[in-house]
Amino acid sequence: MLSEEHSKHTVRFLPHNAVTGVAKGETILEAAIRCGIGIRSVCGGKGLCGKCKVVVRRGRVEARKSDLLKPDEVSKGYVLACLARVIEDVEVEVPIESQVGRPRLQSTVVLPSARPRPAIKQEALPLHSIASALSLYSSGASVLEKISEFEERGVEKVFAVLNAARRKVVDVSEGGKGLYGLAVDIGTTKVAVALVDIAGGRVLDTTSEFNKQLMYGEDIISRIRFALDRKDGLRELQRVVVETINTTIDVLCKRCRVSREDVYMVTAAGNTAMTYLFVGLNPYPLIKSFKEKAEVPRTPHWLEARDIGLSVNRNADVYVLPCAGRFLGGDVVGDVITAGLNFSEEPALLIDIGTNTEVVIGCREWFLGTTAPAGPAFEGWGLAHGVRAISGAIESVVIDPRTCRAIYRTIDGAKPIGICGSGYIDLLAQLFVNGLVDIFGRFYKDCSCQSIRRGEKGYEYVVVPAEESGTGRDIVVTEEDLYNIIDSKSSVCSAIAILLKKMLLTVNDIKKVYVCGAFGNYLNLNSAMTIGMIPEFSRAKVEYIGNGSLGGAILTLLSEDYRAEAERVAKLLAPIELMLDPDFMEEYQAGFMLPGKKELFPTWRDASRGIKPWRPLS
Repeated sequence: MLSEEHSKHTVRFLPHNAVTGVAKGETILEAAIRCGIGIRSVCGGKGLCGKCKVVVRRGRVEARKSDLLKPDEVSKGYVLACLARVIEDVEVEVPIESQVGRPRLQSTVVLPSARPRPAIKQEALPLHSIASALSLYSSGASVLEKISEFEERGVEKVFAVLNAARRKVVDVSEGGKGLYGLAVDIGTTKVAVALVDIAGGRVLDTTSEFNKQLMYGEDIISRIRFALDRKDGLRELQRVVVETINTTIDVLCKRCRVSREDVYMVTAAGNTAMTYLFVGLNPYPLIKSFKEKAEVPRTPHWLEARDIGLSVNRNADVYVLPCAGRFLGGDVVGDVITAGLNFSEEPALLIDIGTNTEVVIGCREWFLGTTAPAGPAFEGWGLAHGVRAISGAIESVVIDPRTCRAIYRTIDGAKPIGICGSGYIDLLAQLFVNGLVDIFGRFYKDCSCQSIRRGEKGYEYVVVPAEESGTGRDIVVTEEDLYNIIDSKSSVCSAIAILLKKMLLTVNDIKKVYVCGAFGNYLNLNSAMTIGMIPEFSRAKVEYIGNGSLGGAILTLLSEDYRAEAERVAKLLAPIELMLDPDFMEEYQAGFMLPGKKELFPTWRDASRGIKPWRPLS
């Protein structure tokens, strides 16, 4: 039943066939959020990204004009959901490229071998000894009620579930319980969760979901602004991420036939902003001017599951990995302990590539880290046909040197609907090595490639013709797209270069490179080096560790020793803020010439200078 407040008009969303009531003047995007319809909103509903395109099939809306809509789109009824206000009952179609969709999410992780020493334990005790235990351990009202019931029934022996870290009796039972925990990686885009058998020291299953905070903006700044500017904004962002986690809990518990009441501890890791929004801390310090010092606690957070609404045992505790700074969160700390960088005897490099790419150089006793403001280009923002890593996204590209046509692979083998981050990196590398773009990423206008043409916004390369695409339109990459990718890759490379320079290291001094995160797992490292995103570490062994943030959450769930290591790493990790570093602009600008500085690309830079504009083979 529609509330009186939102019952003046209705919006029906297709193909979902979901209906919600709206007050006159509300936007289609606001209606979609309330209805739980996932519409892309990279900019947080400000009309800047153009990703929330929808088609009004019936009824009228008041839509502000936008240069992000092409004339033919306007004639077909396209509007931006964030700029279209409902003035009567409407029926709206959400095109596939505007849907949040089902993600291809990385929830696997390569864990180091570790002896389990969990905080959660179960002990068989005579009922009369529980009283003495309660003098040393705290407990909730539900535990005391159970003990009272056992006393009335004359039960002699009980099984007590204890949290040694919190000195707490979590539960009591007559016959013993299964001991389970949840490890959570709270990403800006995605939330990955592992259900763990604590007693057995093993991961039972993992699953992932898009973070429902995406409805309020796909970047961190948009969400922080929402938390600060809207009444109860912070509480709402906390609520929806908890709702996301609860969805995964339902899935995992059903698949593994585990009762949620037997989940006695949760550990979570995320970047600093996600940590603040999950814990419910005011995020204002995170967006202060770069010149203002932001005090970020380097200590872990403990919460009670019932206080934030997690669907686990009501007495369960939540441990949130400590952050190391404004731009280095518990996810990076998790990466470090999962990779084993904290036990390395010689300097190694760790990189977690994403919207904000984290880079750490260090060994056992010291760590230097920074975050590269790569921007959301790797998630598709600012790119003509950019999409996230969802079904139908082009994830890999090779250009046929004989025809200069693209040979691509999509996620799930579905019809292409756009290009995701790994696809764009492949594309730029292939365009470069095949002589279709110059060292600045500009198309050779006089080459004979028929896939290059002049489009509405300058020259572009046709990756997928309309008849092959899932959208019915050509999928292209423009010079502006290539500029944005080069901008992002320059930021990443400059972060690595500055850390090397500060520690007086060269690319040849690094013997091990750890690649973390979902994006890194699908990244073609050769393409990344070809375009100058990652320096030429020719002597280094590369290890892919998968979701290191989730790995850190799992390790701290299973081992008090690893929890202590996480807290040690957070205190030792020295953050470098790139925007304040005097060398940043030099390194950043050097990256705009493919692949980059000679000292970072000693072999490939010289080889690339011999590439000639493409000509058909005779």
